[in-house]
Amino acid sequence: MNSFRTLNNVAGWLVFALAAIVLGAAAEPTGSLWDCGEFISGAYKLQVVHPPGAPVFLLVGRLFAWGGSLVSNDPSSIAYAVNLMSALCTAFGAMFICWGTTIMARIALVGRGNEPEGGQAIAVVGAGVVAGLTSAFISSVWFSAVEGEVYAMSTFFTCMTLWAVLKWYNLPDTAQADRWLVFAIYSTGLS
Repeated sequence: MNSFRTLNNVAGWLVFALAAIVLGAAAEPTGSLWDCGEFISGAYKLQVVHPPGAPVFLLVGRLFAWGGSLVSNDPSSIAYAVNLMSALCTAFGAMFICWGTTIMARIALVGRGNEPEGGQAIAVVGAGVVAGLTSAFISSVWFSAVEGEVYAMSTFFTCMTLWAVLKWYNLPDTAQADRWLVFAIYSTGLS
């Protein structure tokens, strides 16, 4: 049981690392012509952006903008830092897609509460890796993953919510397991 759990965790973090490296390297070095510039400057100065607003994006973006301003006085480093935040959000989302896929594949192959072994474990983890990397590099996700736009963070929260619900469903029916359902509702609220 612990060997599959370890393999599953390693696979998820590997998906995160690959996606973070590729998307981080591809992140735009400056602001784009459309809303990205507004979101980057809004995060840097903690200003209000166009409706409906994006308070979580702006607060987290402010931390990345602050980190970018520590590295250099060049304003483009601030823009790159906020763009990098979108890349990391997408990488985390891919990790949660990987783990969510392994939960669904495990339920389909061996049932709820059982752990796959041998070839089944490799197939389950392989499905998770493929799904996670596909979700990170699909073209519609790629374009918002490399620029400072709210869609990457929204994708991250959606993936995390789905993973938390699947994790809750896969656990035994106890009061302790219900914390994952509460967490899913909380992450939905943050999104």
